[in-house]
Amino acid sequence: MVNILHYILIPFKIIFFVILLIIGIFLLKNTNGDGNVTTLIIVFFKFVVHYLMSFNIEISDKDYNKYMKYVYSDEKFICVFNHITTLDGFILLSTFPKMGIVLNKQKVFDYIGYDDGSNSKSGSIFVNEDKKSNVTTKIKETIYNRKKGQSALFISPTYTLPDEENNISKFIKKGAFVSKSKILPIIIKYEDYSIIYNYEHENVLASIFKLFLFENYKIKIKIGDMIDPSENESIEEYKERVYHIMNEQYKDI
Repeated sequence: MVNILHYILIPFKIIFFVILLIIGIFLLKNTNGDGNVTTLIIVFFKFVVHYLMSFNIEISDKDYNKYMKYVYSDEKFICVFNHITTLDGFILLSTFPKMGIVLNKQKVFDYIGYDDGSNSKSGSIFVNEDKKSNVTTKIKETIYNRKKGQSALFISPTYTLPDEENNISKFIKKGAFVSKSKILPIIIKYEDYSIIYNYEHENVLASIFKLFLFENYKIKIKIGDMIDPSENESIEEYKERVYHIMNEQYKDI
C-alpha cells in the first residue's frame, strides 16, 4: 500500500535537509577537537539517513567492532568500498565514526560552502579533476601518518554499474592500490538498482534529492578481513585480487 503521507512530506524534508546541511557545515567550520567533529558528523548523517530519508542499514556488531578495533590500532590501512550511488557516502558517514573519504570535488560544494577546510576536518581528501597529480601522495601520507584513534580513509576504485547481476563493479581506478597498503574491505549491498545514480541523465543534486523518494529501503554492509599486499604482485594484480575477494563476499551477503 502506498504511503501518501511519505510523498507529501518529501518537499518539506528536502527543504529541511538543505537548511540542516548549511547549518551543519557552518558548525563544522567552527567546531574544534576530533571528538566533537566526529560526533557532529555522525549525528547529522544518522538523522538524515534514518529520519529525513528512510533507509534501514544492517551491519552486524561483529563487523562494526572489527572496524573500530582497526581504527583504534596502529595498523596502516585504507578502507576500500564498492561505490555505485550518491547514497554510499551518506550511509558510510552515518554508520562509521572516525572516517574520512576520498571525494570528487563537485561544483555544488561551492554553493553550500563546503570547502577544503571543512573537508579536511573529517580527515577527507578532495580530488580535483583538473589537478590529480598529488592525490596519490596525499592518500599515502594520510595512511602512514594516521595515529591510533584517528580517522580511517575510505576510497572506491569505481563508480559504475556492474556488468553482471550479483557482482560488484569492476575496479577501474588504482589510487587505493598504488601505495600497496593493507586494505579493509567495506562491502555495500542494496535491495536493487532503482537507487542508482544515472550520471547520463542526472546531475549530482538531482541524484541526492531522488534519495528522499524511497521508503524503508534496506541496505546491508559487510566488513571483510584485512587484506595484505604481496611484494611479488604488481599494483594491477593487487587490484584484481582485492576485487575478486570483495566480489565473492558481496555474493555471500
